[in-house]
Amino acid sequence: MIHIRFSNNHYGGEIDLSGTPGDLRNIGQSILELFEAQDVQVCIPANEVDPAPYDSCLNLLLIRKSDCPVKVMVAGSSLKIEGTPEKLKVFADWFNFGDSTESGYHNHFDYYEGNEWVDPASVSLIISVQ
Repeated sequence: MIHIRFSNNHYGGEIDLSGTPGDLRNIGQSILELFEAQDVQVCIPANEVDPAPYDSCLNLLLIRKSDCPVKVMVAGSSLKIEGTPEKLKVFADWFNFGDSTESGYHNHFDYYEGNEWVDPASVSLIISVQ
């Protein structure tokens, strides 16, 4: 099961989304299946754990189709990620970790100047292997 930790202490916040390599691949697969099923969104529950060194835990991951670049945000107690189908399909690959990936390995998904794939208002996301 995945864990989502959140701190809102700098630059609009930071989120750590973590799980085993299989858990993370399942998220990527869920994103791809979202388009095959023609659904509007997919909901993935998260386990609550000790948030340290972050401030709190979020209990749900919502991935939703929209007409904007990929945007990562916090909505209540949920991590919400939205974007165009084309951009979300590319984003799904960020969750492709092999079974031998060591715990602690992670990717940063952030906006940078000139990046048209990520919304400038997007919260910094770290995708971590447990």
